[in-house]
Amino acid sequence: MFRAELLKLRTTRTPWALGVVALAGMVLVQALTIVLPRVLSSLEGMGGGATVGLQASPEMTADLAPDLGSLTDLGAAPVQRAMLDLLGNGPAGSGSAGVSVICMLLLGVLAVTTDFRTGGIVPTALVVPSRLRVLAGKAGATAVVALVIGAALAVLTALGLLAAVASTPGAQLMVGAGDVLGVWGRGLLVLVLFAWLGLGIGTLIRGQVAAILVVVGLVVVEPLIQAAVVLLSGGTSSAAAWLPLGLGSLASTGQSATSVLGGLAPLGVGVAVLGLAAWVAVALGSGAVTFRRRDLV
Repeated sequence: MFRAELLKLRTTRTPWALGVVALAGMVLVQALTIVLPRVLSSLEGMGGGATVGLQASPEMTADLAPDLGSLTDLGAAPVQRAMLDLLGNGPAGSGSAGVSVICMLLLGVLAVTTDFRTGGIVPTALVVPSRLRVLAGKAGATAVVALVIGAALAVLTALGLLAAVASTPGAQLMVGAGDVLGVWGRGLLVLVLFAWLGLGIGTLIRGQVAAILVVVGLVVVEPLIQAAVVLLSGGTSSAAAWLPLGLGSLASTGQSATSVLGGLAPLGVGVAVLGLAAWVAVALGSGAVTFRRRDLV
């Protein structure tokens, strides 16, 4: 079943298109990360409040310039570690879904909903009556595709980091091999978990358009919820830290979305991985139950 599902994904255009989009998004993030310090430096040389906006006052510039400098210092270890992030969130680590995260969610959704849309799920079930085996095969196939795309993303992040260090005067590589492998390893795991989360959503909803709208809603609404919780609680509530996109960001690089927004970030990387795995278990488990009990057409 695994080989059959992998063949489906390998011979259709959707995974290839999602892979290209994920790689293009990573190239854009790496390019912006390298270019942004130079843009800010040139604006700073113009004087006034140009570093934070054309209408910014000198007082605002004085307050925000150190933060902007720390987020764009290509010689700093946190920024270099963020450049290795396979999720493509950038140095700010905002927790908003990077292009690669969106692609993984859509990969999982389309891997299952395409069969329902085209009717291919019926002959599949006739050949393999165990629906759990069918779902397990889809999970394995999407995991392999996610790992292949993640490996390509890792190559791009390495090239981006080397280009950033080589083009920045006085900058040195501040991350060791252990840090690099740790960020990449956790990033690959998170990409697989997001692909499985999409698979669970698609299995539970079945309708392709509806499932895609749910993914879009998750991507758009979660950052708004994070900001609202931080603002309404004055930064004292950690409830928003348990949402899936924020957990993925924290699990990958150790940078929490809520901490960037000014809220608490009490979760560790291990807890974030387990939290994201729990979301996946709920989605896939619910999808498996409905998949077994409902008619296929």
